[in-house]
Amino acid sequence: MQGKDWRSKTHYLATASRVMRNVVVDYARTRLSAKRGAGGKQITLSFAENAAAPPGLSAIDVIALERALDELEALDARKARVVELRWYGGLEVEEIAGVLDTSPATVKRDWEFSRTWLYKQLSCP
Repeated sequence: MQGKDWRSKTHYLATASRVMRNVVVDYARTRLSAKRGAGGKQITLSFAENAAAPPGLSAIDVIALERALDELEALDARKARVVELRWYGGLEVEEIAGVLDTSPATVKRDWEFSRTWLYKQLSCP
C-alpha cells in the first residue's frame, strides 16, 4: 500500500479492512490445507467484548464466515461491504457511510440485516 494516494483516514481504513480480510482468510486456508486430514485445528476469528459480533456468537470459523460473506455479496454487495468494513476494519457507522457514500441510516439497516442473515447462515449446521 506504499505510494497509494489516500483521500482520507477513512479511505485508508476501508482499504486496510479489505486487506485484513484477505490476510485472515488466506492464513486460515493455508493452515487448514497444511493440516488437512491430520486433525488440524480450525482457525477462528474471535471478537473482543466491544466488537460488533452478532449476539451469542463469540468466535466464528473464518472459512465459514468467508463463504457466508461471499453469498451475501452475491445477494447484495453493499451489505457485504458494510460487514467487511465493520468486522475487519472496525469502522463506525458514520465512517462506513462516508466510504460507501450513503446515509448512516442506510448503513444501520444494512448492518442489522447482515448481522441477522450471517447469524442464521453460521448457526445452521
